[in-house]
Amino acid sequence: MSTVINESQFYMWRTLFAIVHVDNVVANQEVTFMAEVLEDIPFSVDQIDVLRGDIVTAQDPAAMFALVTDPLDKARFFAFARELVWVDGRYVAEEQEKMIELEKAHLRDVDIDDLIGKVELEFEDDVDQQITLKASSPHNTLKALIHAVRDDFLKEASSLSK
Repeated sequence: MSTVINESQFYMWRTLFAIVHVDNVVANQEVTFMAEVLEDIPFSVDQIDVLRGDIVTAQDPAAMFALVTDPLDKARFFAFARELVWVDGRYVAEEQEKMIELEKAHLRDVDIDDLIGKVELEFEDDVDQQITLKASSPHNTLKALIHAVRDDFLKEASSLSK
């Protein structure tokens, strides 16, 4: 695969890995998510080494998020993070507080006019309903969720590199 993960995308993934640690409990589903990301996304060898360290050692999500420079990568982070925080079946107060902190940081820096037309906008209620429907489906598996996130990322990344 010729897709190259740039620094902004890399820090988006580092922020996602950091979110996993926020509640001080790394569930098996979250470890599986991170391991599959390492297998499925075409990171460089150095990036994989850093991300492996991030699986074991918690990083500051705000510090990682500050290094996500592309507004589309920031928007992707929130779409992926919504799925990730629910992968273990819990969305605890620590995770909610961290997500609110990151959303505030994002809103301080984002140029809404620049994002319009670049990002598929959805109503929050629609996203929540989609997540609930996905979670309640008997055919929904962790692997399917991981592949959906991966596929969305790779599709968007490849379309931007053309």
